[in-house]
Amino acid sequence: MARTTLVAIEAGKRAVSSQELRQFAELYDVPESELVNDDVVPLELEVEFRSSATESQAADEVQVASILNRLASSALQLEALLGQTAPRVDLPAVVVSKAGSLDRQAEDAALQLRSRLGIGLGPIQNLSALMEFEMGLRVFERPLPSKISGAVAFDEKVGGFVLLNSRHPPYRRRVTGAHEVGHALTRQTSLVVHFDGELHQSRTERFCDLFGIAFLAPATAVRRKAKELKDLFAQFSVRQLLMMAVFFNISIEAMTRRLESLDMLPQGTFDTLKKQGVGLDHRRRVAEEMSVPDENQPFTPRALLLAGVAYERELLSEQQIASMLELNLVDVRRALEERDGHAGEVVLDLVE
Repeated sequence: MARTTLVAIEAGKRAVSSQELRQFAELYDVPESELVNDDVVPLELEVEFRSSATESQAADEVQVASILNRLASSALQLEALLGQTAPRVDLPAVVVSKAGSLDRQAEDAALQLRSRLGIGLGPIQNLSALMEFEMGLRVFERPLPSKISGAVAFDEKVGGFVLLNSRHPPYRRRVTGAHEVGHALTRQTSLVVHFDGELHQSRTERFCDLFGIAFLAPATAVRRKAKELKDLFAQFSVRQLLMMAVFFNISIEAMTRRLESLDMLPQGTFDTLKKQGVGLDHRRRVAEEMSVPDENQPFTPRALLLAGVAYERELLSEQQIASMLELNLVDVRRALEERDGHAGEVVLDLVE
């Protein structure tokens, strides 16, 4: 690069091209996002590591905590680039009582949040959109070690961040996501990594487990849907159970254990079904018969919105977006191409 070019860039007399920005990032060995805006201090969220973790689990915890820290910093930089203030976590603060029924506390918190959001008792169609636009949480879905279900972090100044394992089916990610909403309610100010299927010992973690499923499948709605299917088919078989799992968009295990906890099915029903081989293929066939579309997308709704605006304003290139958000370039390009264009739109006079 010519010295005059470099001087012009440093003096602010010449814009930096996306190719030059990429070269600078490679030269200085820093993420491109770090060069885009120097007003945002890289975020370092404190991690709550397990004292009982095995060597393998500890390595996975470090890896996932690092990913969420990087993505959280990139989200803040993207928001600053677009002049967006950090979304306020619009969730009530819940204190988990040391006495009393955890089930009751979780059910009450779930119903109160649904009432606050005005979503009634029906199934939640897009949990990620609800978490991002209504709750003020940033949600990321990325490939993680198979044993990891997700991670969550909350900071009083910049808000909450949730990372879900995109290798898991959408309905499993939803259960994890709802669990992480429970963490946001309790305002746990640290980064916590969650392992798939682990048995939680702390009262707060158990509350989040119970809250998550109560939020996705309210007891009243579950009882009503089960009765409706039994009356319609004159029986309640495995097929009707799978239909309920698809209807509430949760896993077979979560749906079955929910019915067990409400004393609508005998305890141990899920273990019996698992031994009989009832699994993903059966659920998939029922979902196809019910015409339920696949939900796998590289972007969550808010991330796509911000990335799309930054791309349209030529603030970031496809490569830079892929680098910042740690996504595949092909997926980013496809998602941006599929967005509805804004050229030729009729501009309306909005009174504020």
